[in-house]
Amino acid sequence: MSVNDESVGLGRRGCLGLLLAGVAFVVLTFVGLIYVMTRPQDSDIEAGERAAIEACWKSAQSTERSFTEESCKEMEKQFVRKFERQP
Repeated sequence: MSVNDESVGLGRRGCLGLLLAGVAFVVLTFVGLIYVMTRPQDSDIEAGERAAIEACWKSAQSTERSFTEESCKEMEKQFVRKFERQP
């Protein structure tokens, strides 16, 4: 068996194919993330996030932990950034 035998290992075509498949996977992943992050928000999503913020504040009042309050404040900040109004 010689070192130049094409049946040993992947060969150049196989490596190039794996490289191109990996690049395609990364590109498709980023395109999917960009789509999810930039799609328009509808009223159902807004209502769900508003309900989550209310539940967070109820939880923060019952536990009286500062990190829970900080989480609720961060949720409100993200809501304002997303919908451009107070929850």
